[in-house]
Amino acid sequence: MTASDIHATALIGAPSYEAALPLHWTPLAEAIGGLRREQYNDDNLRVLAAVAVLDESRSSPVPDEAAALDAEIGRLNQKLNLVIDLLGFLIAQQAAAPPAGRVRLSWQGAVFVGPQTAGEAGLLSLQLHRSVPQPFIWPARISHVDGEERHARFAPFGDALQTALERHVFLRHRRAIAGHRRGAS
Repeated sequence: MTASDIHATALIGAPSYEAALPLHWTPLAEAIGGLRREQYNDDNLRVLAAVAVLDESRSSPVPDEAAALDAEIGRLNQKLNLVIDLLGFLIAQQAAAPPAGRVRLSWQGAVFVGPQTAGEAGLLSLQLHRSVPQPFIWPARISHVDGEERHARFAPFGDALQTALERHVFLRHRRAIAGHRRGAS
């Protein structure tokens, strides 16, 4: 196996998760840098923070023996989640989102079906949560083509964005493994 083969297949062994996500690829003629890259960085940090809050609030139910105040806060939290879901649904109806497709996402990149060619650079846009209409957008390069599958490797991140994306992927990866174990037993 050559160094480029190892680099191209690095996405396969990294913690990842599969989901049906709206994905859009925009080819790039030149690298993105400076202020535009900082803007994507800041926007993506907000997207990942919003997804984390929504995931956290849904995965932490109120215990049966909770105090009256905790139970009331839990009910308010559920109502707020409903409002957020409805708002996300309404925005999604108004926006022309790309169709959802099977995507395997890791902090290093994504694997998806598409017409891109090896070496092609572009902006990869993924809507990570249906209630967060703003997509995660980052420059990537097609590092490997395997039949219809395209392996896109993200351009390097800043530390904070890389940590946030690693956390997002790890939590979804862990949730998928737990779901698989529950289904097997």
